[in-house]
Amino acid sequence: MTYMSKEQIEETIIKLSKNPNERIRKNVARYGYGLDILVYDECPDVRVEVAKHKYKLGKLVKDKDWHVRAAVADQGYGLDILINDKQPWVRVAVAEQGYGLDILVNDKNYLVREAVARQGYGLDILVNDKNPNVRAIVAEQGYGLDILINDEDLFVRAAVARQGYGLDILINDEDWRVREAVAEQGYGLDILVNDKASLIREEVARQGYGLDILVNDKDPDVRRAVAEQGYGLDILIEDDNCDIQDYAIYWFLENLKRENSIHVVKVPE
Repeated sequence: MTYMSKEQIEETIIKLSKNPNERIRKNVARYGYGLDILVYDECPDVRVEVAKHKYKLGKLVKDKDWHVRAAVADQGYGLDILINDKQPWVRVAVAEQGYGLDILVNDKNYLVREAVARQGYGLDILVNDKNPNVRAIVAEQGYGLDILINDEDLFVRAAVARQGYGLDILINDEDWRVREAVAEQGYGLDILVNDKASLIREEVARQGYGLDILVNDKDPDVRRAVAEQGYGLDILIEDDNCDIQDYAIYWFLENLKRENSIHVVKVPE
């Protein structure tokens, strides 16, 4: 590396900080150089990098671009101001800092209420939220499962299933995505192995159950999942589907390799 004097280094940093290419200026800010110049940069992405270094947050908290203000909130600065920001993603950043949750729990934007729920706050209120995404996050927190198991939204019920709650009920859910979540818990595989939805049978195969049945499944993705388990490769090598054939051959050879069962003998010249 060519030696540079302190003056040369400073001069180079100033030059890079004023480079017309915003990607270069962004990288300079990312490394924490030229911040006194780049805090005034015209590109919001550059100013975001400046904020990440906690530089002149008092100025950037009032930035015209919400990405910058969100970056300021990420530093835990100016939360008392940013909690009232008109841009919901800024208020999300405030909630992620655990600030003002008693106010943000009633925010008009569901994204903000989602962030509040992820903090585990106000779940007794948010369990009845009008937005299903919020209620799903409440379920992910393990709260109100006895209520949410009967939710009208399938993704909420799936979130309940992934908590391992009410599986004996949800195994009979009308929507296959909820039953798939039940299968992911390893529950009721003796029933779900015969489910009409192929994606559920595929999940059952990934659980390593019923492979002797699923090896002959009509759906190639299910048979592929069987091959992933290293089961029935002698059958699947002869599969009618060429992709399954190739996949089975791959796993057959890969398993042999792992078991050190292949001994390569060099033929003398």
